[in-house]
Amino acid sequence: MTELTKLSINPDAFIYAVNQAFEARSKANGEFNSHLRFEPFLTKTWTTPKNLDFSSFKTLLSEIIVHHFHILPNFQRNENVDIENISWFSHSIAALFADLDYLLLEFTGHKLPNLSGNTLPKAVSSKNILTAIQKYEAYLNNNDENKEPYSLFPLLSEANETIDAQYIQEIWSLISSFTKKTFGSYFNLIQSYVLWKYTTKETTQEAIDWNVRPPCGAAYHKQFKELFDREREERFAKRNERNNKSKNDKDKKPSHSTSNIKFSHKEKNHKEESHSKPVHKEKVATEDAAPKMIHKEKSHKENTAPSFNGNSFQLNSSAADQKQQQHLEEALEEARTAIQKMIKNKNIPELSLAPQNSFIRRHQHSLITESGFETESLGESRSRHVCIKRKH
Repeated sequence: MTELTKLSINPDAFIYAVNQAFEARSKANGEFNSHLRFEPFLTKTWTTPKNLDFSSFKTLLSEIIVHHFHILPNFQRNENVDIENISWFSHSIAALFADLDYLLLEFTGHKLPNLSGNTLPKAVSSKNILTAIQKYEAYLNNNDENKEPYSLFPLLSEANETIDAQYIQEIWSLISSFTKKTFGSYFNLIQSYVLWKYTTKETTQEAIDWNVRPPCGAAYHKQFKELFDREREERFAKRNERNNKSKNDKDKKPSHSTSNIKFSHKEKNHKEESHSKPVHKEKVATEDAAPKMIHKEKSHKENTAPSFNGNSFQLNSSAADQKQQQHLEEALEEARTAIQKMIKNKNIPELSLAPQNSFIRRHQHSLITESGFETESLGESRSRHVCIKRKH
């Protein structure tokens, strides 16, 4: 029988376990539910200092990392990560990175940034971390009610040069040095999780192998999923337009009370006339009588049917077209306002517009791309909307 304690855990299994623990304990409002959290963060007794400085940040970073090493007995006993205790280790590392996210958010206004490359960097200074802290502190001290939402990137130096890459290298170098010093032999597993979650992956466009019947693979699925989603959105948009048009037609439909009165009046006269006529007792052949009765009923229905106004459909159609055109103009005006906002404030990386149907989104895509920005449709079904992004 295989002993469970002898089963080794490879880095991929550890990464999966930590990611599952992180997702399971993360709340929709951004909080993290775990009793292993840093005590001041768990009890919500820690408050952001009035003056943000690098020394306080560095001290707090060290305290958080040391706390997560000492709070879990498995680290103290120097246990190997196996199938029996992997849940404890994954829970601990997930709580560690949740606290690091919270710390950076309080001091820089941004969570842990993404790395480029396959190794953790080593930096010789921390001046760009100080610049990031000072930028966020200046934003907090700005009491302007109409100030724009905060964005750490692009981070600019005194010479107005972008130092995003330098800041990312310095912050990850500082975290890795403290973590390696504290966790020792466990650092390799932690490093594997960091390089999986926080590094940008280069994606290569996969070609569809049309020689396979039927075609399959991720690229084929992605291409046709987008096609099916687009067709479904167009069907929903047409259905909504038909429903709105029928609703407008119903609201604008003229009342037929007068015609109903006339109809009943004519019907009454017709009945009186039929009663006043003398009854002929002569024998009439059934073959001749039947066609005459059918003819009379037919002519009676034609005479008493209410009149139909042929222009009503055209009026309703033109009203619906005007409403659609007005809705399109409002959506394009919203896109123009967002474009001007991103041109004036280069700190805004992206902006989302209000949800629209596929017809209006196509016009918004065209307008935005002509202005030099990139666009992307986000959301599902009725919440599908256009997102304006800067070109990289």
